[in-house]
Amino acid sequence: MRFKLIFSIVGLMCIICGFSMIPSVLTDFFYGYTESAHRFAVSAGLCVATGLLIYLLSESEKSPLRIKEMFLTTTLVWLTFAILAAVPFYISTYHISWTNAVFEAMSGLTTTGATVLTHLDTMAPGLLLWRSLLQWFGGVGIVIVALFILPALRIGGMQFFTTESSAQNERDLPTVVQNMRALMIYFVGMTIACAVCLKLAGMTTFDAVNHAFTTVSSGGFSTHDASIAYYQNPTLEWILIVFMILSGLPLMLGLYVIQRRWRLIRADAQIGFYLKFLAVATIVLTFVRWLSVHFLPIELMTYVRQSAFSVITVITTTGFVAYDYQLWGSFAVAFFMFLFLSGGCTGSTSGGIKMFRYTILVRACGVRLKHLVQPHGVFIPRYGNHAISDDVLISVLVFFGLYLGTAVMCTLALSVLNLDFITSFSGTLSALSNTGPGLGHVIGPDKTCDTLPAAAKWLLSLAMLVGRLEFVSVFVLFFPFLWRRNA
Repeated sequence: MRFKLIFSIVGLMCIICGFSMIPSVLTDFFYGYTESAHRFAVSAGLCVATGLLIYLLSESEKSPLRIKEMFLTTTLVWLTFAILAAVPFYISTYHISWTNAVFEAMSGLTTTGATVLTHLDTMAPGLLLWRSLLQWFGGVGIVIVALFILPALRIGGMQFFTTESSAQNERDLPTVVQNMRALMIYFVGMTIACAVCLKLAGMTTFDAVNHAFTTVSSGGFSTHDASIAYYQNPTLEWILIVFMILSGLPLMLGLYVIQRRWRLIRADAQIGFYLKFLAVATIVLTFVRWLSVHFLPIELMTYVRQSAFSVITVITTTGFVAYDYQLWGSFAVAFFMFLFLSGGCTGSTSGGIKMFRYTILVRACGVRLKHLVQPHGVFIPRYGNHAISDDVLISVLVFFGLYLGTAVMCTLALSVLNLDFITSFSGTLSALSNTGPGLGHVIGPDKTCDTLPAAAKWLLSLAMLVGRLEFVSVFVLFFPFLWRRNA
């Protein structure tokens, strides 16, 4: 294990973290929050100084990371970035505890969107912008991890995508550097488009920029305590619905559309599964709500919009709140509890289990059932134009096992802290899937996580990181074989 090489990368990320605070410093100065700007500047200086120190002490020969080094580097980078990102919250004028600061920073960086902060409407704009930027950086980071790191680590079936984006398709795709540049251009372009649309629909420029950052990153932080419910604007909701759906799609899809690579779009079976799942979930919830109230056709579109917004914000793990869906009856509560287990597409900014894995599981189950009916038949599960190998299937099953096992253990641990089952279970699923709001009277859609015990906040912060890094990246660090010299 080449620790000097690993920590040189961590040092560079600390420097990036410090420089990324500059927009918040300038924003506070612009709006006249001088004291807040000074404290942000101190935080930025501390991050840059820490990063430079780590980098200079660990600088070594530059060479590609080995597999086991990539596990440690990925986890250390996200953990270190989250800790340094908590500093502005901690030294702000709002007397935020270190526990709450780390929780907020981790929730932002992992694009979870759960918050412990209140009185957002009167908070310094620099701090609000920092929350939004954290989610935007986290969205960019997780796309890079999902497309270029997890396939190499063979985590959760992600090795399947090496056949889609690696050297085997060099004739179809540019180099990795060109891919990353194109992805960034598309991501920035979508952010600008979202901000412009939100501005035209009635948001202030500041609110539009912040909500654009947190929409395209599937994050869900807002500049108001009431989230999207603050605006009471159906047009805004439809705009957010469109951009949340786009953010749940693979980021490479935008490039394929621009380049007219229709064959590659058709080959990604999760896209159709994702769009159908959104449509069916919206129709089911709309129909149940419509039947439970009355049959006035004139209000049907209102139910469609409310249901679509709530379903899409949960499935894409964005976490915006426009309605308290707990008031829609017992079915809605149970329905959203299961939706916490979904997620967007692989290669998107969304969290969760991801539609790719459900697609693999459904195809594998279908083949198994065919074998039961026709024992001598030859059936091969396929994903697009590729056969699903046993290696991919096993990786997907391992991911499901780790997800459910972690969910059980975390729920039990939260229950020990005297939290009720709905709070413990929904909070766990929300953290592991990076969804944001939970259910119940403690962390429901209209609540924050501020009232949770400190131990629960630390546990959920860890769950956010574990879920965002696909479980294996973190858990493998606790196995002794990784640290053996010949491993």
